[in-house]
Amino acid sequence: MRSLLSLSLAAALLVPVASAWAQQAAPRTPQGAGQSMLVLDASGSMWGQIGGKAKIEIAREAVGSMLATWPANQQLGLMAYGHRSKGNCADIEMLKAPGPVDKAGMQQAVNALQPKGMTPISASVRMAAEQLKFGERKATVILVSDGEETCHADPCALGKELEKLGVDFTAHVVGFDIDKNPKAKAQLQCLASSTGGRYLDAKDAGELNKALREVAQAPAPTPAPAAPPPACGNFVEGPEFAMNLSTWPTGEHASLSAEPKPFEPLEMGKDANARACQKLCTDDKTCTAWFFEAIGSNFRTLPVCHRWDGVAALSAPHEGHPGNAMGIKKGVRQIVREAGAACK
Repeated sequence: MRSLLSLSLAAALLVPVASAWAQQAAPRTPQGAGQSMLVLDASGSMWGQIGGKAKIEIAREAVGSMLATWPANQQLGLMAYGHRSKGNCADIEMLKAPGPVDKAGMQQAVNALQPKGMTPISASVRMAAEQLKFGERKATVILVSDGEETCHADPCALGKELEKLGVDFTAHVVGFDIDKNPKAKAQLQCLASSTGGRYLDAKDAGELNKALREVAQAPAPTPAPAAPPPACGNFVEGPEFAMNLSTWPTGEHASLSAEPKPFEPLEMGKDANARACQKLCTDDKTCTAWFFEAIGSNFRTLPVCHRWDGVAALSAPHEGHPGNAMGIKKGVRQIVREAGAACK
């Protein structure tokens, strides 16, 4: 069972640690003791409103409530991303190094955040883990994010990596107002579950306050006994070409192939269209599925073409940003059937 809990309101970034926060060394902690890091999502989407109130304002109040009841004997740090510049996946800043909780200082730092940019979930969680020295002692990150990774990284894969390399690493995740984004929800759920952490949904101010209290103060639940691997065959074919729909890897495997082929996201020219992305996949025998992100999707300034081979299990097609498109090569079964479990 995991001990100290922390809050990661945010998305993460796969970039080297910026000197601005690297110089803020955390207080020394006895070997075996643990620390927590709150990572706050301050990306541009946090200006979205719920009940006439900006999500960043709701988050500020929720953090204040959490700090008011934070145990005095538990150390906590504060990190945020996306608050200083637009379109910059390296915009991650450690606002308070892990240590005895400075409630007034943390609240002041959170109140000063002005959402602007991207959602680098993976890099932010990685940086938080490294700052907590997760390879030497217990470390907990609590992530509260209102969206999906927008910086060409896989939070699910990162969670598995940190779980494997850490002494006792846990990521607890709160998904804030993401019911309409199944891709984001799948990413955040996998990040939490792959580290033995908890995932909670929060649709409004009341639920966010409750989720932060639960994640910050309640012990992580005892993991349930592992279920036997499900039988294969829970996958179906998808459309060969579908406009205004999106899909994304679930983190599971659609086939028994050992390792998937890595396809780097390809940034295309501003006039590129979905058919150009489809052709890139069609011309590569190892590619079985593709997803075209149009300008404006997740703050894209240029279109991006994502591709996968048959190993990747993909979520069911869902409504996407106007101009987005996706497709699966004929005869390939890698769309997760609704309510079906993925093959192991």
